[in-house]
Amino acid sequence: MTRAAGAVVIGGGLAGCALARELAGRGLAVIVFERGHVGREASAAAAGFVSPQADFARDGPLFRLGLASRAAYPRWVRAIARESGLDPALRRHGVVWAATTHADARALGARLVWQRRLGLRARRLSLRGARALVPGLSGPLRGAAFFPDDLSIDNERLVVATALAARRGGARIVEGTSVHGVVARGGRVVGVRTDRGLTAAPVVINAAGAWAAGIAMPRGAAAPAVTPVRGQMVVLGGLRCVVGRPVHATEVYFAPRPDGRLLVGSTYERVGFDKRPTAHAVRTLLGAAERLVPSVAGATLLGAYAGLRPGTPDELPIVGAADEVSGLWYACGLYRNGVLLAPAVAAALADLVTDGVTRWPVAALAPGRFGRAASLNRRTSPRAPRAGRPGRRRSSPDSRRTPRLR
Repeated sequence: MTRAAGAVVIGGGLAGCALARELAGRGLAVIVFERGHVGREASAAAAGFVSPQADFARDGPLFRLGLASRAAYPRWVRAIARESGLDPALRRHGVVWAATTHADARALGARLVWQRRLGLRARRLSLRGARALVPGLSGPLRGAAFFPDDLSIDNERLVVATALAARRGGARIVEGTSVHGVVARGGRVVGVRTDRGLTAAPVVINAAGAWAAGIAMPRGAAAPAVTPVRGQMVVLGGLRCVVGRPVHATEVYFAPRPDGRLLVGSTYERVGFDKRPTAHAVRTLLGAAERLVPSVAGATLLGAYAGLRPGTPDELPIVGAADEVSGLWYACGLYRNGVLLAPAVAAALADLVTDGVTRWPVAALAPGRFGRAASLNRRTSPRAPRAGRPGRRRSSPDSRRTPRLR
């Protein structure tokens, strides 16, 4: 079977659907191929943070892109809600950062200093002030801060709404169909090979998440350096009045949902494509959560799940054109930033595909950086840890002090 399209997007996660919506809005005939069901992988498994200030420990290109994406979020979400008829529940409650050790408190203080120098709002909290914002905080706090401009969203609703908006805007989304390879002739993309045959297209964007490296590339083009990183989450109920806004700490974070659920996360584990939640991770996450919020001990355990983040050797996304093959583009390797960066990455790639230029600061994320510094993969790729145990991550210039299991 042969179809024709102006552009093919590989992957029906949040980034792929957001990009399809953008391209369709600019007049391209777009087909999205999703190997499973739309938005069922990392996009649905995320915590829904739109919080560059709370998430990033230092300034850099990824932090700047995160700020720009956060600024675009309210308008972007309003448009998606209008087009889809679904409200993704964007919340403007800010984020509390709770430091439980003196080292964490010093690092948090340093973050407040450089963010204020950039003109960003970031406020040190007394322990009483922290507990006024999050009544459940009763653990051993050594310091706290509040980032009032950081946002959060129900990412499960968001990806459904974005897919619906893309469809209503003219994009075609085909579920249950794997793309096996990108086809090129004479150094130019001509389409993709799928379960259903060949689809002809002059533009192909690989937005396949943790599976991006499994798409066969044309001769001369390297597969994107993306590997899966498992993240496990625990879901609790009965804590609506105790943790009413997002809380970050070094070993754990809390992400409250509008329906009363509380997500507790997360792990960082390089165990291949294994998405099974483990008893060890659940026990460790609950222990860290209970130390910070003792009421967790009496909460209802609603479940646990795992997702696969698309990691890269330097922990930066891969966004831009392939150097080797004309018409081949990447929007992958978003790792922990898929929800935060969705509007920015979608708009930037749509700009580049249709106009050749963009105002979004994505130059540092171009896929050619791996070709220019081939040794980067060897220097920064973490060793795989033993199954069931999270690995130690090496820090990139934009790495975050993120909650993780010890």
